[in-house]
Amino acid sequence: MLPLAEYAYNNSKAGAHKLTLFFANYGFHPQTEWMKEREAQNPGATMYTHWMKTVQENTRTTLEQTREAMKKYYDQRATPQPDIEIGDLIMLNAKNIKSKRPTRKFTTRLYGPFKVLEKKVNRALTLDIPAYWKIQTVFNVSLLEPYNVSDRPNREQPPPEPEDIEGDLK
Repeated sequence: MLPLAEYAYNNSKAGAHKLTLFFANYGFHPQTEWMKEREAQNPGATMYTHWMKTVQENTRTTLEQTREAMKKYYDQRATPQPDIEIGDLIMLNAKNIKSKRPTRKFTTRLYGPFKVLEKKVNRALTLDIPAYWKIQTVFNVSLLEPYNVSDRPNREQPPPEPEDIEGDLK
């Protein structure tokens, strides 16, 4: 029954690109004339056809249940995308940025604020990061947090001192 399960899986449309896996790999759909209803000349052939359809339906149902279970567990941990627009100030998470500090404990948790220059493809933003940092400027929104200005009146926070990231300050 494994070949039938494989056929059913490869002939079902994927959620991401709405194509069957067979079409994505080979550029055409497999020949499925054996699935068409015909007058059966042999009663064994009718029973076999009915059995194959049942197996395919069961496989398709099981795959759909698996897909729903995976979606459920992913959605439990997934966070909604923050409402960030071009020009907003953003704080950058420092977990993937190396500094010259002797240990990770001494580094700051968030760098910034940086201005958002552009929205890229799904969930990616381009930030206005100084060139002397020598790092990429496009980050996933999972590494970004909106910058919160203090609510206290007459309180101004001076910008933080520049951080030396993988090189000397120029």
